[in-house]
Amino acid sequence: MTASILRRYGATPTPAQTALFDRADAVAQVLAVDVRERDAANNPPFAELEVLREAGLLPLTVPTRFGGAGIDWSTAFEVVQRIARADNSIGQLLGYHYIFQAFAYIDLDDDRAQLLATDTLANQWLFSSTGTPQGPQAQAVRVDGGYRVTGRKPFATGSRVADRIYGRAVLGDGSRLAVLIDTEWEGVVRHDDWDVLGSRLTATNTIEFRDVFVPDSAVIVNLGADDSERDPHQVLTTPGFQLLFSHCYLAAAEGAVAAARDYTRAEARPWFHSELDSATEDPFIVNHYGSFVARLQALSAVVEQATTALQWAWDRGTALDAAERGGVAEQIVAAKITAHHTALEVTATIYDVIGARAAGTKYGFDRYWRDVRTHTLHDPVAWKINELGRFYLNDDAPVPSAYR
Repeated sequence: MTASILRRYGATPTPAQTALFDRADAVAQVLAVDVRERDAANNPPFAELEVLREAGLLPLTVPTRFGGAGIDWSTAFEVVQRIARADNSIGQLLGYHYIFQAFAYIDLDDDRAQLLATDTLANQWLFSSTGTPQGPQAQAVRVDGGYRVTGRKPFATGSRVADRIYGRAVLGDGSRLAVLIDTEWEGVVRHDDWDVLGSRLTATNTIEFRDVFVPDSAVIVNLGADDSERDPHQVLTTPGFQLLFSHCYLAAAEGAVAAARDYTRAEARPWFHSELDSATEDPFIVNHYGSFVARLQALSAVVEQATTALQWAWDRGTALDAAERGGVAEQIVAAKITAHHTALEVTATIYDVIGARAAGTKYGFDRYWRDVRTHTLHDPVAWKINELGRFYLNDDAPVPSAYR
């Protein structure tokens, strides 16, 4: 369940990439053994986090200049996909971590970045965030030696099991501080309230800060009042997340089709009136699989193209201009729209090729659709379609902000 639907030709991984992918595959195999039971139990994924940590998959996006592996985004998302095909929640958790871990270095000077990298590598921290940018934001008040932060945020993916929280807190003048909060600090309350349809093991709980003291050394940067005020290379975080979502949706659909194929080969029965000996000979079932593979292969190509665009923008650094940032963001939006529709349809339609008995809860085929259906509610796809249409028709580039 770790491989993509069709073999990829013409792109040979480096030995270092192969080693990483092998480790990711080994993790996926461990997670696949009891994924249905763990999904049903809905417990915070502390044990799953230790599997990732023991495999050495956590610190991979720490930049090379500070002693980390500094893997590129294609490699990072491939690791995520290999795990997400088996357990989409844990793949999401790892993907969020990779982005928050990497993007903190954009705003740190070299000395502070080196300190963060050294601690991260030594402790194998898991990073998460303060959750949705919608609704009331955490507030920060200046005190001697740092700030006092107070606030409550829902949908903080990974926060229940994270070691460090990349958060934002608003000052009285409306500007926002980016801070790195130790989850063991006094006043940090991680609620255990994530009980939803899918993506159940992402630890996307409410996080609360009750007058938490954040020392100056944990303040990354003042972000200003609005993301549009920042340089284009500093606001690639949102496109990065949008692309992560596409990778996770693709992985869920590929995992669903691979699991359905195994079931069809071993368990599915031909239709009573078909006069066929095997379900694998049923032309209607065969046609479904042909459609699945074609759509997922096309989606994979779109997502890969968007990943190449993100890496190009990332590598441009301070040379990236606003128009280029907008074009890359919309390339990723196109992938997000395609992944949204394709993954929802494929994960629902697999039941047409596995039959009524496969609806039994013991098989757990529903979790693929539940994971996609839950996470695709992250931001309405209708707005993404409109955004892409305005970009193409009217040259209306998105102004950097939450979800854009």
